Amino acid sequence: MKYIYSILMLISLLFVGTACENDYRDMVFFTGDAPIYQIGTCDNLIGSVNLYLTKPDGIIVGVDGGDGNYSIVNGDNSIATAAFIKSENGYQRIQVTPKTEGQIVITVRDGNGASASLQVTVDERVKLVLYKVKEGIAVTGEVAEEQKTEITNAFVNTFTVKLGGSYELLPDDEYEMWEGGVLRVHPDDSTIAPMIGRYEKVSVLEGETERVGLLFTYNEEKHLYRAGALPETTRTSLESAQWDLWENVTEICPVEVPEGCKVYHIERLSQYNYVEKN
Repeated sequence: MKYIYSILMLISLLFVGTACENDYRDMVFFTGDAPIYQIGTCDNLIGSVNLYLTKPDGIIVGVDGGDGNYSIVNGDNSIATAAFIKSENGYQRIQVTPKTEGQIVITVRDGNGASASLQVTVDERVKLVLYKVKEGIAVTGEVAEEQKTEITNAFVNTFTVKLGGSYELLPDDEYEMWEGGVLRVHPDDSTIAPMIGRYEKVSVLEGETERVGLLFTYNEEKHLYRAGALPETTRTSLESAQWDLWENVTEICPVEVPEGCKVYHIERLSQYNYVEKN
């Protein structure tokens, strides 16, 4: 009987130990009502947030894990502030408020020294920045290799935006990014003030098929871009990718284009600032 009692006590201690271990999690930030940890689901754990000066209330995030005795270490109060607010659903909440453009890291620590960090980026407003990382010229139709080379070389220094330059898309409606808005164009990676223009989603008729295009207007120029594979392309200098945009530049080609051929300018755009090597 004493033997059975000892076994029961040991099992009870194991359950207690397991429960205590589950009570202490690594510290995390999350959005929504409660953190989602299940593997294979869309969790809501976060390590970074983007805030905008046009939304001065900022964001409310939850904190889970640790021993619950939390304190905040602000990276730079001039860029964004963080403060505890009323707990909800048993989880401590923090309101992060934007102050000026920049990046900081906000850290929350518990009483045992464990911590979690949240990278905060503050922008003036919702925008998408696309960097020009590669470009090329493609020619379709019956054309000799020598003519392709001549056409490609004829477009050197033709386009305003160089490698390393960028487009900033500032939508009129932040919930409809691609419908249209203000376009800021940085021809290169210098700090010179950008050119200001517009971008808008437009319809493009190809034969009897209506396609979606993106029209950039700036510097007295108009660029009508399409995404995806080129029509009837015999050879391109870029592979198709998510941000590969192309425009038909046959009409502005500086040299004669063989009859029945078309010339396309392709720009590879990325949200990351780098330049691809050929």
